[in-house]
Amino acid sequence: MRAFLLALLAAAGVVPAARAQDRFEIQVYDAETATPGEIGLETHLNSVLTGRRTTSPEGEAPTHRVFHATLEPHLGVTDFMELGMYLQSAVRPGFGYDWAGFKLRAKVRAPTSGWLKLGLNGEVSFIPKRFEAAGTGGELRPIAEGAFGPLTLGVNPIVGFTFDNGVHADLEPCARALMRLAPWLSAGAEYYSSLGPIDGLLPASEQVHRVFGVVELYSGHLDVNFGIGGGTGDDSFLAKAILTVRP
Repeated sequence: MRAFLLALLAAAGVVPAARAQDRFEIQVYDAETATPGEIGLETHLNSVLTGRRTTSPEGEAPTHRVFHATLEPHLGVTDFMELGMYLQSAVRPGFGYDWAGFKLRAKVRAPTSGWLKLGLNGEVSFIPKRFEAAGTGGELRPIAEGAFGPLTLGVNPIVGFTFDNGVHADLEPCARALMRLAPWLSAGAEYYSSLGPIDGLLPASEQVHRVFGVVELYSGHLDVNFGIGGGTGDDSFLAKAILTVRP
């Protein structure tokens, strides 16, 4: 698989370079898509409890105590495809509310049945450089999800792109494990990483690895995911929540 991705990127003229982990959407995707005509809304919230206190060499603003909020409306367009967008904002200490750009996405799922579900999400993003030095970028996010009784496992081996000064690709896999404890409650762990350019990963000391403990609550038309965790990199301790409104 890695050799195939390298060949594909080389054919497209891709030159790898480093990319920061997404600060506005901390989520492992499932393989579900909305039904045709169905409208949904997710709200992504997170606070960097311990982050970078100075401007980065690339010009990104400090992240310490920054609160991020993202609205994600989506629409089902076929039995296997949905379209969505992200409207991003932040509250920065000393600056107040700040617009933080937007993303457009398309998500498709394979017509599979049984324990394994597969999908693919593609995005393009337009972010102010004070939040992401590259400004424009995107991702391809393969999705695999398996259910084993009350246990659900999911993995997203993300390839993230930036489009400044050429096209650059980084490997940013994430994964989760959730155990259903009750009809209204699950608990588990989520893992996120940023490993560096796809054709030459960063040394382990420069990679980003984060783990969150999470709980999910289900109540009719509203689902809530809450997590707290951290790890290596500039933002070492974070709290996050995702509110999902379903029709």
